[in-house]
Amino acid sequence: IIGSDYWPGLDVVPVVMVAEIMMGVYFNLSFWYKLIDRTIWGAWFSGVGCAVLLAINVIFVPRYGYVACAWAGVAGYGTAMTLSYVVGQRYYPIRYPLGEIAAYVILAAALFAGITVSNAGLPPIAAVGVNTVLVAVFAAVVVRRDFPLSSLLVVGKYFRGKRGV
Repeated sequence: IIGSDYWPGLDVVPVVMVAEIMMGVYFNLSFWYKLIDRTIWGAWFSGVGCAVLLAINVIFVPRYGYVACAWAGVAGYGTAMTLSYVVGQRYYPIRYPLGEIAAYVILAAALFAGITVSNAGLPPIAAVGVNTVLVAVFAAVVVRRDFPLSSLLVVGKYFRGKRGV
């Protein structure tokens, strides 16, 4: 699908995606300081995250190149996200389902590891089959836990059973 010149850079795509997910979580965690009209907190969190990102880039990019830059994004956004959560719990506590969030993160990491192993050790067609099953497992868990098909108006009648799937 893409030229072979781009293949070496594909290794950092999952790392960059983790960083972007952290940025999205940080954005969602940012509402507490807007609700209490203390938006200066956002500047502080973003500033600290930016400082972490810049420091890692300055220290590690000369040796490790763009891979270090990808990990710097994870560290920077992760720092801002963590600071926003910790300080937010002090000023505007919100009970997040941390156990469920951790379960999804662990499941996604395990399935990603399975996909990585299948891509490295199986012929391409077999890897596609295994990877499809692993993604389907994740989708099934999400649908079962958070989006029961029985709640849909049109097709819900086909999924109503004893357990309310």
